[in-house]
Amino acid sequence: TNTPGPPLLVETRAAMALLAFIVASLALVASASSEIMSDVNGRLSSDLPLDGVRVVLNGGAYSAIPRQDGSFVIHSVRPGTYLLEVQDVQSIWPMVRLDVSAKAAGKLRALLTHNRQPVPFPLPLEPLVAKPVFFEKREGFQWSAMLMNPMVIVMGVTLLIMVVFPKMMANMDPEQLKEMQEMQGGLADMLNPDKLKEKQQQQLKDKRKEKRES
Repeated sequence: TNTPGPPLLVETRAAMALLAFIVASLALVASASSEIMSDVNGRLSSDLPLDGVRVVLNGGAYSAIPRQDGSFVIHSVRPGTYLLEVQDVQSIWPMVRLDVSAKAAGKLRALLTHNRQPVPFPLPLEPLVAKPVFFEKREGFQWSAMLMNPMVIVMGVTLLIMVVFPKMMANMDPEQLKEMQEMQGGLADMLNPDKLKEKQQQQLKDKRKEKRES
């Protein structure tokens, strides 16, 4: 029996190795083509606009931009476990742990990370808290605000006294006018510590003088 020489043996082994590589590649392609993908659906509900908001899985491995009504879809998610986050500069949203099944298409499970509560699909998400706004919105000019200003009130009262008080003084009886002037003088003395002290000393001297005379 004739046995193949060394060159023929080498060629046979090379052909077998090439055939094995082709079979393995075809099996890998078939496995990849048959891998089950799932879509993740949800809706964001917020009173604030959703401009610039993104929904991401594992920090950006998959992402979606919500529509105007807040709905979003993350397409063709491979089986595995993911962390769903809402990237928003205006609000803080809950994070969701997402499990995508490798056995059945569309079989998903979601849990809120902060309380371990299951979440149905489509995912109904609402912000946990709105982030604080550090810039106060400037209001327009308001007459009521200006009239309630203490400086404006003081100026108005002063102007009223300057206009009305002289007319009242002109129409008063001379005796009433004299009494008012005396009251004003007494009030001025009470507000002036030096004059008040001087008045008390004068009263004390008058009392001593009366005692001596008696």
